[in-house]
Amino acid sequence: MSSPAGTPRELGGDLGAPPPDASGRLWILYGRLLGPLLAGYLLLDRAFAYLHLPGSPLFVGEMVLGVGAAAAVVSTHYLKVPIRDESILAPLIAFAAWGLVRTVPGVATYHLDAVRDAALWFYCLFAFFVIAALNRSPELLDRWINGLSRLAPWLLLWLPFAVVLYPLGDSAPTVPFTTVSVLSHKSGSSAIAALLVLGCMWLLPGTRSARSRTGWSLLALVVVALAATQNRGGLLGVMAGGAVGLAFLRNRVGLAARVVLVMTVGLGLASLLSLKVPLGGLQGREFSATQLISNVASLGGKDTPGNLGGTVEGRQQLWTRILDKQVADGHLVDGSGFGQNLASEVGVLDAGKDSLRSPHNSHLHIMARMGVVGISLWIALWVGWYWRMIGGCRRLAREGLHTRRQVGVLSLMVTTAVLVSCFFDPQLEGPQVAAVLWTAFGIGVAVTTVRPWFRGGIGP
Repeated sequence: MSSPAGTPRELGGDLGAPPPDASGRLWILYGRLLGPLLAGYLLLDRAFAYLHLPGSPLFVGEMVLGVGAAAAVVSTHYLKVPIRDESILAPLIAFAAWGLVRTVPGVATYHLDAVRDAALWFYCLFAFFVIAALNRSPELLDRWINGLSRLAPWLLLWLPFAVVLYPLGDSAPTVPFTTVSVLSHKSGSSAIAALLVLGCMWLLPGTRSARSRTGWSLLALVVVALAATQNRGGLLGVMAGGAVGLAFLRNRVGLAARVVLVMTVGLGLASLLSLKVPLGGLQGREFSATQLISNVASLGGKDTPGNLGGTVEGRQQLWTRILDKQVADGHLVDGSGFGQNLASEVGVLDAGKDSLRSPHNSHLHIMARMGVVGISLWIALWVGWYWRMIGGCRRLAREGLHTRRQVGVLSLMVTTAVLVSCFFDPQLEGPQVAAVLWTAFGIGVAVTTVRPWFRGGIGP
């Protein structure tokens, strides 16, 4: 629909630079496939994660990663140069390498279960491949931003229905040849998608009018509110990501005040009128203002109505049991490895299913699988990335590269929302959210670089 503000030079397409050589076409293909892949995840969540032919699963994200892996073999130079020039990629390499070391022993015993659990670290390939693709074709960034701008209205029109209909998933049709419901869009993922759209509209407005952005933003806030009635992690993630975005805006106080005012008035009216969606939510939680207020109140303690406090207690008990077993087994430093069902090993069963395989917290899952070594590398990685991004965004503002700076801020917002949300939900174990996180990581590295591999430089 509209193009983002800014010039091709700002985003990386230096008009005066010579055209790239004919090599690296697979990187271009990877970049062109990545946009539809992320759009599918944002729209359909798990229902888009994989397809099935009879007896043969086809994981969409892994197939796109396969294109990236082929490109890395054929045109290694485009990946090697950023790795050489960007020190922030060193802790990412170390994290992935340690994950591989802890995965290999489990493959012989647990087979595909070990590979499946290793998604916790191997989806970081999205970050490496995004960086290499932008090295080959910086104009891909314009393509992705324009695609997100066009997708935004359709996404906001669908997400309210996705949130409300998700509890009906058990009785809904399934993806052909699978047991996955077509209504499988988790509330936390919907909240993050709404934040991504909000950030895009206000940081990269393109030709949209202020009135248009306000209207779509109100719908995005409705999505966040609906999701927050079902998932407190998504609410906290959006709040944290939004706070990061506001910190980089000049009119942040006024904008924050307007958001608070709109939410307060909206909740007040909904409460007075006893408005609620006439469909039941998950675990008996209604889609209502009263439920949202209860969820917000529950963030401060356990003494909350319904099952909110019990849910917190249950998760804490699961986390504690897994860590206690890790200490007892002598794997606190190196981790328990990949393949075993951590929850069932400590006596927490999921109605006889094998779906609850982690501590229900991606950060603690890293600690459990990869030990103190893994979580230390994880923390060092993100401390380094945030340091790089904050300094880089400030530098871009000083140098007048407004669009590149705004893209960096959007990367910060999305990344923060995901990292906070996955304290409460194992989101990094699936490509639906992990692909978004690692793509934001890679784009952030590209737009804040001072090296020439992302062409266009940092000049005016």
